[in-house]
Amino acid sequence: MAVCYLEVDDEITTAIGRLRAVSDGEAIVVVPAGSRIATSRINFKLLAREGLERRMNIAAVSEDPQVRALAISAGLPAYDSIRTAEQALATFRDQDRRLAERIRPTMPREHPEASLRDVGLTRVMPAQAASAPSERGVPPDTAVMPTGTAGRSARRARPRRRGRAAPILVVVLLGLLVIGVGYGAYVFLPTASITVRPVAVPIQVPPFTVTADPDVAVVDTLNGVIPAQSLTVPVHVSGTFPATGIQSHDIRAAGSVRFKSENTLNAVPIPADTVVATADGVEFATQADVTIAKASFATGPTQVDVAVKAVKGGTAGNVDAGTVTVVPADLAPQLISVTNPDAMTGGKHVETQVVSQDDYDGAVATLTTNLQSALATALADPASVPRGLVVYPATAELGAAQPDQDGTTLVGVNEATFALALDASARVVAVNESPITDVAQARLRSVLKPGQKLVSDVSATNDGGSVVGQTVVYSVNASGLGYVDPDPQAILAAVRGKSPANARAALAQFGQADLSVWPDFIDHLPDQSARISITIVAPSPLPTAPPATLPSSGPAAT
Repeated sequence: MAVCYLEVDDEITTAIGRLRAVSDGEAIVVVPAGSRIATSRINFKLLAREGLERRMNIAAVSEDPQVRALAISAGLPAYDSIRTAEQALATFRDQDRRLAERIRPTMPREHPEASLRDVGLTRVMPAQAASAPSERGVPPDTAVMPTGTAGRSARRARPRRRGRAAPILVVVLLGLLVIGVGYGAYVFLPTASITVRPVAVPIQVPPFTVTADPDVAVVDTLNGVIPAQSLTVPVHVSGTFPATGIQSHDIRAAGSVRFKSENTLNAVPIPADTVVATADGVEFATQADVTIAKASFATGPTQVDVAVKAVKGGTAGNVDAGTVTVVPADLAPQLISVTNPDAMTGGKHVETQVVSQDDYDGAVATLTTNLQSALATALADPASVPRGLVVYPATAELGAAQPDQDGTTLVGVNEATFALALDASARVVAVNESPITDVAQARLRSVLKPGQKLVSDVSATNDGGSVVGQTVVYSVNASGLGYVDPDPQAILAAVRGKSPANARAALAQFGQADLSVWPDFIDHLPDQSARISITIVAPSPLPTAPPATLPSSGPAAT
């Protein structure tokens, strides 16, 4: 008996090649789960046909119930372990021996040593039995085909005694056919298929905490720590503010004065900025250098006009004509006098509105106050936070704000209003809360009993999280469903030989069970374990609602 272990990526040609290298007439083909051969029923048909042509007893072995069912449906006996397959092949061998002993007395006397294999009897799977579902495998029927040594001898002897041999051969063939049909009914009838879904029981752990920490990079299910992220959120505020500063200045009055000289000795120079005044002290300064020619007794006094401006600005310089009469003390002895032919005009006091330092500082203070509300608005904007994260505004920390205009350039600007903006960035903690379920699943697995399994879906709820410094601490409740796979041998012991009704009642202790028998008119299940296939499937998870959270210190989900 040879055992052929196949690899996952072996093709059917490789498997057939391994069978052709077997010389003792019995082979076990071990097919792993996920094998390429197990992707098509035709591959198992080819293996069964190879055994038929080579007159070999072949059995398939696989841990996957679906692989076994596919092999059996193709007419190839299949089992869940090599030991079971070896027992089945030993049974086949014993059945072949007993059947050969029954057939041997009907063989011609010149071939008394002929065996079942010598006369060409080959084990094949009937169509009906091949379609019956089974995990443990179903032994094949026996069909009789005279292709062996005795058959050839019989054909060689036929010409010498055609008249007597033909009826005997027909009788022998009919007898073998009846034996084969009877053996097939013995092997294949009845069969039963059982699917058991174990009972799932609720599993719950005491409430526990999970901490989201920005300084952690990976999930720590043992200590209940998950990563958090520190996001940078830009914040912008702006506004228009009134300018309340006053800038004032005086404009000097202007006009001209006329100097007159009665000095007949020499000309008198009058330099620029010579100050003349009214009797009440309003002073005016000349704007250019002039010289007064000397007077003569023949022609009389000389005179010269020169432009002047008030020394001080404002309306005080607006004086009437003829009021500027006071000359400097150095000019009076030289017989120089002065007057203004026309009034002095243009002197005034002017005030303009400008941006003051107080205006600028007040605008910066107002915008700084508005940064907090602008930050709250930014955190509530989905565009500011990556999808799938929950931000916690209580962890937000604003950086220094930068105005878009410096005070030195804005203060003193002659405007009634001015615009100013502040830009800052804030750091805030955001959490992807999905790893909380991973921690909850690990906690549930830690309380499983030996042999107990966890249904895939776990229900985990949290209180929404509380901010502790720059971390977020969640109080979590977790629950799930657990189950234990029943022992297949216990299931077999509970149902073998019983009526379908009693078998269904006995299966209730193992969970939800489906039982089907073939043919459906039989009144009891078979005693042979090879005729009963058992499939155990995991319980389906219960429908779960979205994780419930309670309001906390202000997280915002996006």
